[in-house]
Amino acid sequence: MPMRKILILAFLFIFPAISYSQPSIVFDTENYDFGTVAQSDTIEHSFDFTNTGNEELVIEKLVPS
Repeated sequence: MPMRKILILAFLFIFPAISYSQPSIVFDTENYDFGTVAQSDTIEHSFDFTNTGNEELVIEKLVPS
């Protein structure tokens, strides 16, 4: 019976740490104005960001808005 209590207590202390662990992305700038762009122009811009969370940040898909 004491082993069961120890396991329950361990779970109660570890579960909150697991549930709050997550990645968090912070961008230096979130917007960039490209100005007037012709359809035949090739444009590019780099957005710098930092993972401020405590888990690995995985970017699976990017979609222009």
